[in-house]
Amino acid sequence: MTIIISILALGVLIFVHELGHFLLAKFNRVGVVEFAIGFGKPIWQKRIGETNYSLRLIPLGGYVRMVGDDLRLLDDEELREEFRKEHGELDEDRWFLAKGYWSKFSIVLAGPAFNIIFALMLAFGSFYIFGKPILTNQPVLGGVIPDYPADQAGLLSGDRIVSIDGKAIGSWQELAESIGSSAGEEVELEVLRSTSDGEIENLNLTLKGTSEIAELELIEGKSEVQRFKIGIFPETERVGIGITESLLLSGYQVWSITDLTFRGLYGMISGFISPKNIAGPIYIFQAGAEAAQSGADRLIDFMIFLSVSLAILNLLPIPILDGGHLLIFTIEALKGGRLNIKIVEKANMVGLALLLLLMVYAVGNDVMRLFS
Repeated sequence: MTIIISILALGVLIFVHELGHFLLAKFNRVGVVEFAIGFGKPIWQKRIGETNYSLRLIPLGGYVRMVGDDLRLLDDEELREEFRKEHGELDEDRWFLAKGYWSKFSIVLAGPAFNIIFALMLAFGSFYIFGKPILTNQPVLGGVIPDYPADQAGLLSGDRIVSIDGKAIGSWQELAESIGSSAGEEVELEVLRSTSDGEIENLNLTLKGTSEIAELELIEGKSEVQRFKIGIFPETERVGIGITESLLLSGYQVWSITDLTFRGLYGMISGFISPKNIAGPIYIFQAGAEAAQSGADRLIDFMIFLSVSLAILNLLPIPILDGGHLLIFTIEALKGGRLNIKIVEKANMVGLALLLLLMVYAVGNDVMRLFS
């Protein structure tokens, strides 16, 4: 069920993205031939007016096919005739490529813009309904990081750390200080398990030491610091807030994700961040399922992050992506005429090849994570 919820969550974000293209196309009087969610074989479709609406087998994207969005139609009369036979007579003033710069620009930009707007709406709804998350400062685990000592020892969300090496722990701050002062030696934990009725379990953990500074801090030029961790993070609780604070916090959350994404992209381009951090569809569905298991608020946070990321990645100036189309339209506007069709087609082929290679690499990373 959580996998299904994860797929549906991604489907909603794809729908929002394509809806942006669709609505702005209609606003600019561009004919829309198909509105599709997913790729591959249709599992459901219905024609309403000039548009065929479809759900397709592979839920990893979608598309809005507009009348006259194929460059070849501008110069190939035979192809135009085939198009007319398949889709009927549609006025050429409703063709996408026949529209002016700002009309085409707004239609393409609408997809990413709708994702940002939707992320803001989700964030506002989450803060207003569930409240603002604050740290409890209790030595209770909000969760564990995979492959760290806490995870390997079987610690779970909700477990309470009673003592470390015989020293009673009364707050998260004391817990963090005790772990930080251990200098990487083995520590003995007394843990009140969340899965038992008052049972206390003794566990011995050797802290994971790292001399590598966090990658995003390295980008900012901060110095290297020795750290020791067991891979845990604190529990939070939600405090109710009003409309104004919800609006402010939603804007801050979306801005923070945007800033983090841009810094991450810069880190990968500059070599500070390993490309092994690139995640593919397997990881996305897995992370979505884990978020769904943790509750509606965590799932919404995951959707906000994914929606902003989807918007930013689509705006990259790579042919085939929305950002690539915007770049081509802008070059043509500055040039005062269309670019050579063969050049545009070759650029699109290069862009498609890059995306396919990136997808293969990302799926490879996902598989390696599963078996590591």
